[in-house]
Amino acid sequence: MRNLMVLAMMARLFQQNSDSDQLRALIKAAPTLPVERVELKIVNPPLTLEGISAIASDPKGNIYVIHRPANGGDPVVVVDQKGTLIRSWGKGMYKIPHGIRIDPSGNVWTIDANTSMVYKFTPEGKKLLEIGVGEVPDPARDFCGATDIAFAPNGHLFVSDGYCNARVIEYDAAGKKLNQWGRKGTGPGEFNTVHSIGMSPQGNLYVADRENGRLQWFDQKGKFLGEWKYGGQFYTVVFGRNGEFYAATHPKGVPLDNEFNIVKIDLSTGKILGKIEVRSHELGITPDGTLLPATRGSDLFLLRPRK
Repeated sequence: MRNLMVLAMMARLFQQNSDSDQLRALIKAAPTLPVERVELKIVNPPLTLEGISAIASDPKGNIYVIHRPANGGDPVVVVDQKGTLIRSWGKGMYKIPHGIRIDPSGNVWTIDANTSMVYKFTPEGKKLLEIGVGEVPDPARDFCGATDIAFAPNGHLFVSDGYCNARVIEYDAAGKKLNQWGRKGTGPGEFNTVHSIGMSPQGNLYVADRENGRLQWFDQKGKFLGEWKYGGQFYTVVFGRNGEFYAATHPKGVPLDNEFNIVKIDLSTGKILGKIEVRSHELGITPDGTLLPATRGSDLFLLRPRK
């Protein structure tokens, strides 16, 4: 029995290393994207962010951060691109703040990865709607809930319920559940940690299947359309205004501060067009194409493409 356990462990390690070697080869072959890193310090008034989990941008370019303050501060913080604090809210509402996105109407949506609650706010922080995703298999586990949200042109919402469950759930604009798909596994339409979701300009849903190291995409009914396997861990997805597509990848078995890369991907081929070596738990993008990496630390910075 002990020999069988050792063999099984060695097989898992071999698969993990093989996966990561595949990702490393793809990253090594990709050129570095030219960007300008712009550090932001919130000084008016001073504020230190903690455990930045996700970042989004409104049409004006203001930056919405969701972080994990240890001493009971506001998890949602809004600043301009100079770092001036505009407003904040959400104290006491979250167990594990995880995702933040802004819909086409400018409303702010956030996700709690422990309680699996989804909240909709005005840009000023007035709560408009809450959705209890529910069916959390282990409420005592820290990360066991939803992760991210995407928006369809008809107002429907698609929530990735990705930590303990392995599914995507569709809701109407009022928060009524309409459909769901996905299960744990490695086959088409199966997931191992659904960490991020985005809607392409063509109306398809792209899902970061994190621990399977791949990108999968579906139509809005949940029909599987395709996948690209990169290896390692595939963390996050985001689309720019002009359809440019970015993701974040990381090998397995190494510290999260090492070998993390934002990558730009050609959606017609799956080829990695370029890379930026920076940690990005989730990823946002401004209307002008500036990237907003959420580092899970306290550093807030922008990555502006160089002309």
